[in-house]
Amino acid sequence: MTVLFREQLLAASEQAAYPAEKITDPQTGEESLDPASAASIAQVFDLFGISALTPDDEDFDRVINTTCTLAVEVAAHVQALDDVAGVLDALEDAADWHPDYRAYVGALWHGDREGIAQAAGRLQLAGGIPNGSLPLDQGPLA
Repeated sequence: MTVLFREQLLAASEQAAYPAEKITDPQTGEESLDPASAASIAQVFDLFGISALTPDDEDFDRVINTTCTLAVEVAAHVQALDDVAGVLDALEDAADWHPDYRAYVGALWHGDREGIAQAAGRLQLAGGIPNGSLPLDQGPLA
């Protein structure tokens, strides 16, 4: 399950790294994500333990910032951890990471859904990542 989860997480991250802009429905005039982008973002949120934010949230900047941060920055750390067979101390910059972020990346690498949820909670990620937030590796969101 661990390898399968990690492959799914990295594939979803690659697909959602640069989500589409909202499109306007010509009949209703309402803006929304196209269904494929919304599904991609929803999958990233699910895999990364984001439980109180959805792709159609009214704070679209938060949706995009959260998606890009997870799909690019956090996924890169999971990939780097994969490259060193899951040994956090083998990553040069991991020593400077906040302990909760280390736990989060480790849980993501292991595919530990409970650990992901707990670490995401400690990092205060459930509602997403607002623009202007400090990098996650520095600790919980303010």
